[in-house]
Amino acid sequence: MIPRAPRISFIESHKTMKYKNIRSAIHNFGHSFLSLMNYVDDVYVRDELFDIRKSGHDIEIDWLENTFTPASEARGPIIKSMAYWRADLERHLDSQDVDIDNVRGLKLVWPARGASYMWAVDDRGKEHKIYIY
Repeated sequence: MIPRAPRISFIESHKTMKYKNIRSAIHNFGHSFLSLMNYVDDVYVRDELFDIRKSGHDIEIDWLENTFTPASEARGPIIKSMAYWRADLERHLDSQDVDIDNVRGLKLVWPARGASYMWAVDDRGKEHKIYIY
């Protein structure tokens, strides 16, 4: 009997990292996180973040390090939501042909006096920044 070769998915074997998709992938991720669909424990996470900004704090979420700044303002619904979204991050990026292993930094930044944006740096050292409106 001849042994069978292992099955390889056609999609997995021909999928390549598309650096040009990083900006759109991180925009979609950030926009979804800040949307009204992000509702945890009867709280809109966007409202929690907005309240933190109103008190004069800049907000930064480092998705790869899983940190929230300012740490003193990290409330339960925000932490829970970050955990949900972080767990889905790899799948989200992969669905847009972006390999998380090629992303060296990924942050959502929302200055107290400014527009929110997503920032990433890839394994080539190129920075990607896109505002979320």
